[in-house]
Amino acid sequence: MTKKDLGNRGEDAVCRYIQKYGYSILERNFNCPNGEIDIIAENSDTIAFIEVKSRKEQSMVSGAEAVNHVKKLRIIKTAAWYSYAKPLTKQPRFDIAEVILKNNIPSAIRYYKSAFDMTGCGIMLSFK
Repeated sequence: MTKKDLGNRGEDAVCRYIQKYGYSILERNFNCPNGEIDIIAENSDTIAFIEVKSRKEQSMVSGAEAVNHVKKLRIIKTAAWYSYAKPLTKQPRFDIAEVILKNNIPSAIRYYKSAFDMTGCGIMLSFK
């Protein structure tokens, strides 16, 4: 099983998980020149930009820890691109979903709402 296959399994598990809590999936693997967002979902008042990290049970680095400052900036810039293309009517939020794999099968999800925001990112957004 490839790393991409494991990532897809993790994303599938997160989609099922958030749908149980009333979210609708708007996009999966949204790409633009700035980067990619794994899942974009919404509920009645929020649009969530979700980074999914799948990790084996005994990984040295957690999925949440793997989302470093550079990755956060890419996600923020990609979310800005998305909101430019599809103007938002709901409050945006940046979440991280950590999928724990046991024998290559998702066995647990740790979901971090509002895992990060734009505070201190110091970026200027340009859409040219």
